[in-house]
Amino acid sequence: MPQLIKLLFAMAVLTLCCNPNTSVAQECEELKQQIRIQRNLLKKKTLLTEALERCGGDAEVQYLSAYTSERLRKYDKALTHYLKAAELDPTYAKAFFGLGDIYMVLGNGAAAIRAYENGLRIAPDDTRASSSLELARIKQRSASGGEITSAEFIRVMQESKSQETTSGALDGPIVRMQILFYIDSSRLTERSAEQLEIVGKALENPALAQQKFEISGHTDSSGDPELNLQLSKLRAEQVKEYLVNNFAIVPENLVVAFFGDTRPAVPNTTTENRALNRRVEFKKLSE
Repeated sequence: MPQLIKLLFAMAVLTLCCNPNTSVAQECEELKQQIRIQRNLLKKKTLLTEALERCGGDAEVQYLSAYTSERLRKYDKALTHYLKAAELDPTYAKAFFGLGDIYMVLGNGAAAIRAYENGLRIAPDDTRASSSLELARIKQRSASGGEITSAEFIRVMQESKSQETTSGALDGPIVRMQILFYIDSSRLTERSAEQLEIVGKALENPALAQQKFEISGHTDSSGDPELNLQLSKLRAEQVKEYLVNNFAIVPENLVVAFFGDTRPAVPNTTTENRALNRRVEFKKLSE
């Protein structure tokens, strides 16, 4: 009997040592540990390429790949990996928070809100994610034509200070507003004056008064692209002129940019979407 027990024990040990799944799991854990402690982004990227080949079904590997891609500003790639991490492990709160961050950079406020909410259902005490969700709601409300306060405008710009960016960039601290103009014109409506009152008070506030901002004009895809480009330029210039003339704002602190219909916030497939694309964006620039 003792001999039989010894034999069974030996077979169990042999099975464990020679089980390819156990070997792969150990290898993946070692790779993840190397990735976690690696500070050089390019070296980390090389390790992640190997990890994805060997351990692509591991949620943390997908998450680490997403996070590294995000730091390298490869946002579409980061989005793919965050989605895969969340699919592999639906309880992985950090994957949902990462999704929210990427959706915000890509300008999809509604999707960002859903992602943050999903993550907070798993990790309700995450204060950073809670703050990000509040900011996403402010930005989405503004982009959809709803009202925000000067304090909310300031908060978005202040709480996003670590993401300051350069003129013309797609990411960074940004507030999108449906500033209203008369049809096919750069002339502001009475309603737009009320909207710009909020912006003007925020920009002359001591919290933002020394900062530089980009004012960019955008249109939907209706009409001639060249005319749309010119119209977006005139509208952005009109917004700057109004702010400078009516508030204590240094003209040099406002930079005008214009993109016509080349940077739609959403596909130009519905009346509602085209309204979202006819917008003016305020972006905080790096000093």
